[in-house]
Amino acid sequence: MTTTDNAAASDSAPTALEQAVTTTDPVALARVWGFGGMTSILLGAVAGLLVGLERLDLASADVFGSADEVFQFWSAHRVAFVLLGVLPALMALATTVVPRQCGGSLVFPRAAAMACWTWLVGAGMTVAGFLVDGGLGTPGGGGQREATALTMMGLLLAIGGLLLASVCVMTTIVSGRAAGTGLRDLPYTAWTTLVGATVWTGMLGVLAANAVLAYVDLRGRPAVRFGAEDAIWEQLSWMFTHPAIYVLALPVLGIALDLVSSATRTEQANRDVLLVATAAFGFLSFGAFAQTFFDTPGTPVAEEAISVVAAFAIVPVALAIVGGLADTLRRGAGNLGSKPPAEAVCSVLAAVLVLAATAVGAVRVIAPLELLDTSVTGAHFALVLGAVVLGVGAGFHHWGEELVGPKGRRPGLFLLGGLAVAGGTVLVGVADLVSGLLDQADFTGVDLATAGNPDSGVDGLNLVSLVGSLALLGGLAIWMLTGSLHTAANRKGAA
Repeated sequence: MTTTDNAAASDSAPTALEQAVTTTDPVALARVWGFGGMTSILLGAVAGLLVGLERLDLASADVFGSADEVFQFWSAHRVAFVLLGVLPALMALATTVVPRQCGGSLVFPRAAAMACWTWLVGAGMTVAGFLVDGGLGTPGGGGQREATALTMMGLLLAIGGLLLASVCVMTTIVSGRAAGTGLRDLPYTAWTTLVGATVWTGMLGVLAANAVLAYVDLRGRPAVRFGAEDAIWEQLSWMFTHPAIYVLALPVLGIALDLVSSATRTEQANRDVLLVATAAFGFLSFGAFAQTFFDTPGTPVAEEAISVVAAFAIVPVALAIVGGLADTLRRGAGNLGSKPPAEAVCSVLAAVLVLAATAVGAVRVIAPLELLDTSVTGAHFALVLGAVVLGVGAGFHHWGEELVGPKGRRPGLFLLGGLAVAGGTVLVGVADLVSGLLDQADFTGVDLATAGNPDSGVDGLNLVSLVGSLALLGGLAIWMLTGSLHTAANRKGAA
């Protein structure tokens, strides 16, 4: 080959950026999903911490300039955890671990790559929209209209990426399984991901429709109804509360069942019962109907029989799944040794937190208590999302070799971070639960009328909640450090 030929070949070789953007390697895509998701969870935790600092003095704006700014960060906390954090992190496992559990490879790899990058661009636009005084509207109309439109467009792209990724995962499980592998033979992580992705597809499509209505009306002059700044959040808020957020916990329950079975070297008894229970958990998690914005005159949708029955019915379903987990631990306890795997410990804690969250969710819908608009809703959100973060972290630690390589695992450091996440979640959940029972509002604003603050006892509870937020943030920081050390060790080994 001549010098000219060599130069031409060099010019035509793709750059590192081009290789990253055009790759269809599931592991590379999973790293984008995982890193982006965990970074968003960390940002969401920071937003929650800032809101917690503001709640220490409910009579004035000390951290933020106004109630509208508090609302922007309060809503950003929930969006970052769910649509920009937990769901993408679950997709990281769904695109690598699940296909291997099915004995095949990821179906529609180009579509999966498109989904990943579409979500990433949308996530960046969403974060930018919140940071430039946009977000999902504000109660007082104090946000920037164009920034709100940017947030809505970013959210639509993020939802579109998650929808497409869910379709790829579902197709992989249903039609990409190894010959002779039935759905009943799937490991629990793959099975619960299939059920969860099915529900995600149904709900995310509705959420996208809500966002389109709000965006189109927002671009009008002036907004008629859907795009009004004080109406946007209510059209999307159903995704961040009962029953919709339960579906995020479903794959975590599957992860716990698989990790405990692996740690104890014991198969779960009554497998068919657990498969039906996890499917029922997913069915009861469908929440697209629970939209308070479209309430008709009469009984609010949150108080209708379907919502109340679902809230109570999911408790025994979760209890059955956790009971199956406990039975496996009992029968295989002799195989655990003196130091159970850190990821198994964290996954069990996650499952217990999910059970506790379902109990809080049932209490929340008891009509005479009037808790729907109180911080009990925040406690419910914190318990579910804390459990999901803990379970996803356990999955990353257990299957980390498939994502970054076999070297550099630090189970002690990981367990410390997991205990901090679990402890912080409990502190936030319990403090907000008690505050809600004392009539503190879910969104407190910066004045006592909005907060519904009945006495000084709530201030002490808000301090406890803030300590919990600090512990959660500290645990996430430890995990990020662990992941960085793991990645660095494998890169050094490869070099």
